[in-house]
Amino acid sequence: MAQQQLIAARIPEGMSFYLQGSSEVSHSIPGALGVVFDTKHAKQMVATKADCVEVYDGSGKTMLVSVPEPNVVLTALSNTGAYLVTCSKPVKDAAGNPGKNLKIWALTGPSAGTMVLGLPQKQVNKEQWPVAHFSDGDSALTHCVVNTVHVYSSEDGFAAYRKLTIKGVTAVAMCPSPGSTLLAAFIPEAKGAPAAAGIFDWATAGKALVRKSFFRTSGAQLMWNAPGTALLVLAFTDFDVTNQSYYGEQKLHFLPADPNKFELASTVDLKEGPVHDVQWSPTGSHFAVVAGFIPSKTLLFDSDCKPIYDFGSGPHNTVRFSPFGRFMFVAGFGNLPGDIIFYDKKTSGMMRQMGAIRSPAVTAEWSPDGRSVLTALVAPRLRVDNAFKTFSYFGQEASAAPFACLFEAKWVPTPPGIHTDRPQSPERLAAVAAGAVGTVKGAPIPGSGAKSGYVPPHLRGAGGAAGSDGSSRPQFSLAFDPNDAVGKIKAAGLGFAAPGGIRAATAKKQGVPGFESIAPEKAASKNAKKRANAKKKEGDGGEGASADTASVSATTEQAAALSVSDAAAAASTPSDDRAKRARNVQKKLRQVAELREKLAAAGGVVTAEQQAKLDSEAGLVAELAALGGSA
Repeated sequence: MAQQQLIAARIPEGMSFYLQGSSEVSHSIPGALGVVFDTKHAKQMVATKADCVEVYDGSGKTMLVSVPEPNVVLTALSNTGAYLVTCSKPVKDAAGNPGKNLKIWALTGPSAGTMVLGLPQKQVNKEQWPVAHFSDGDSALTHCVVNTVHVYSSEDGFAAYRKLTIKGVTAVAMCPSPGSTLLAAFIPEAKGAPAAAGIFDWATAGKALVRKSFFRTSGAQLMWNAPGTALLVLAFTDFDVTNQSYYGEQKLHFLPADPNKFELASTVDLKEGPVHDVQWSPTGSHFAVVAGFIPSKTLLFDSDCKPIYDFGSGPHNTVRFSPFGRFMFVAGFGNLPGDIIFYDKKTSGMMRQMGAIRSPAVTAEWSPDGRSVLTALVAPRLRVDNAFKTFSYFGQEASAAPFACLFEAKWVPTPPGIHTDRPQSPERLAAVAAGAVGTVKGAPIPGSGAKSGYVPPHLRGAGGAAGSDGSSRPQFSLAFDPNDAVGKIKAAGLGFAAPGGIRAATAKKQGVPGFESIAPEKAASKNAKKRANAKKKEGDGGEGASADTASVSATTEQAAALSVSDAAAAASTPSDDRAKRARNVQKKLRQVAELREKLAAAGGVVTAEQQAKLDSEAGLVAELAALGGSA
């Protein structure tokens, strides 16, 4: 019989544990302000309290170690669970020097519960945590200082360290591959130099094996895939220079770990707008990204950053893979409606939708067995209707537990080997094939053409795009994009940023209000005429200038010829153009009159340009008469 899964819920009284499907408390940890789980081995969990930090077994029933460290704000476990990292607010010692608020504690052996290393950490925030990174087997520990990364060894009890010099480094991430000595580092912008992310070998302390530079970045999140063959860098800045977002600007960059594939280092081609979420598959063979202004677009890429599937657009900002990478869901939480769409990844590269549901929530995650999803509506995001719910892998609600105040809800990890990867159940597939069950009611399906949103009266006729029921719908909606091409991507690139890509095709198809498009051949003809005129002027200048009198007479003859030809062509000019032409001629005549008055009052010598303008008066009068106007 499979092990029954636990749900941990943090409430004001502490941490309570519930068996899946039950609303009764199984056991609890009173006074717990937060819990960190051992997600890799599920052997222990860390509960932070006001005056200490307690380490429990994987189920949270038996306390193993108590660490007498008060006022801890952040905790983390090493990869093997042999060490605990705690961090409190920065303090100064009696001499005024920075205190050692970042501490490493042993959890195994005779020294369990004792501190093995203390370091000063000036800045403490949840976004950059953890700041002390262990290698896969806990043999090495890295910590950033000014322009340097210190690498400690567990063999000597973290007594000494080697230096890896990286100028300006502010964040690092160790490669998760067993035995690897690779390290990813981020360097923000400084003194006009661009920001950069690179992959280094901390064992050799050499130059970057792969490096990519980019501007408009103040921070970054470094994300390795499970095999350690590729790195994603989610770069962000708090200020958006384009003034399109209050929440800054984000860009996603891809770096291969193999120096022989350095040409793959690139900025991921995404829809314009913020990057809402990015997740590696647990296998590391592909990753999914939700990006762009709402309706955002969700895309699936392989481990070489090639797009392989387009999920379409919708009100989404979250994507999650199941623990085995078989299932995934795309959802929209926070201030979005709460749509959750479930997919099954096929070996052919297709993503088959299994169901959809609408369940407003703040957080959501897959169960350890990959067969259920837990959603939670928590405080302080919302102070009412706090609860957690569980759904099947295709979106059918299984259970719910309401709370007066709920801060957090998570699945308790289970040890490796307890659960196995399973496809959709045969009963479910047979029922779907027979038509006995359909898509779970709820969220609109991307690319399905489902009607969504209010349709103004003036678009209910032929003005809007047709919906699934034959009615019309507006061209703009937060729930869909009429230009979506949902399905497997066969082209080499998406073309979001290319001049002739998807954006250009969309603009050409829909048209931009107030913009008069010019055919390419017409634009080319205009450019050719401009170049010819420019060459002609250069040629005239090279032969030398004529005398002023000859120039004046030539100008006068040209003006008269133009006036005669314009007068002859006026009869065939449309009425709107005739009126516009007449106004232009009247304006020129007024300028001539003003010039004559100015010369009469001031006296002096008349220049050649002024004389040419005075001589053109007769031609302008004739042109105006032909247009049917009067001076």
